[in-house]
Amino acid sequence: MPSSLHQGVVALLRDDPALAFDLLRRAFELELPALGVIRDRHGALDRFAPCLGDTGELRPDLVIGAEALDAEDPSGGAAVIIEVQRRVDPRKRWRIAVYAALLAERLARPTAVILVPLSDATARWARGLGAHELPPRRWLLVLDRQVMPRVVELSRARARPAEALLSALLHAVADDFEPCRVALQASLELADDRRWRYASTLMSAVPAAARESILGALSMAEREELTELERNSIAYHDGQQVGELAGRLAERAQLLLTVLELRGLALDAPAEARVHACEDLDQLTRWIERAKRVDVAAMIFRE
Repeated sequence: MPSSLHQGVVALLRDDPALAFDLLRRAFELELPALGVIRDRHGALDRFAPCLGDTGELRPDLVIGAEALDAEDPSGGAAVIIEVQRRVDPRKRWRIAVYAALLAERLARPTAVILVPLSDATARWARGLGAHELPPRRWLLVLDRQVMPRVVELSRARARPAEALLSALLHAVADDFEPCRVALQASLELADDRRWRYASTLMSAVPAAARESILGALSMAEREELTELERNSIAYHDGQQVGELAGRLAERAQLLLTVLELRGLALDAPAEARVHACEDLDQLTRWIERAKRVDVAAMIFRE
């Protein structure tokens, strides 16, 4: 069950992994070989040694590998790394480059990195990363509302609901809600667990002031169904409060890790996972204060 917009975006690309390669072709106009088997390769970087000060495993949001349909194709296929980014994170500039290099070596095939920003500010930051390289180059593909096609035809949304939802989420950033109406309609027609997952993810991303206009095209039965989804979905239930809390927790966790990093201290993978999993703002604040004084990172957890 997605509990944040970030998780919702990752989940829909996992539902339809071929969508990532289709976007490379259509949105970024890259030439790819004909692809056969496509599969989620999450955890593909787990066995690599720590890099660039990391003390634990490297875990991109999503890794998808595809085999070339022609076994004789010298490329072997293609791979893509998906990173969903809520806000600016200076460390990601270096980490994403490491992801790409390690995966390309691991799979021995061309590798692309798609960063999906969830705000215009994050998109501007991501688009400028290549300018800092020597020489400046375009090494990161930014899938924002300027690149993502608008899906506003119901037939297209029904054929590919994951694409419709991604379109809706990215264009909602600029208060463009027509893709949201179409994606919601297509989501409510699904006959599996994606119905509530997609609808709840979408509605949690829509400002309260815009919800009525989006719901306006729904029948009474569909409105009642969505109300039932609201009662049963963490992501949609009181969506604005959930989103705000998730954002504050993420910011405080990131501040804690930054304080440790600036002091030359680092947590191991289980400890860093504990920080990210913490849902108590006061606890994170206490850890931040300890991080300013301890000599060993793990001591922040000692009462």
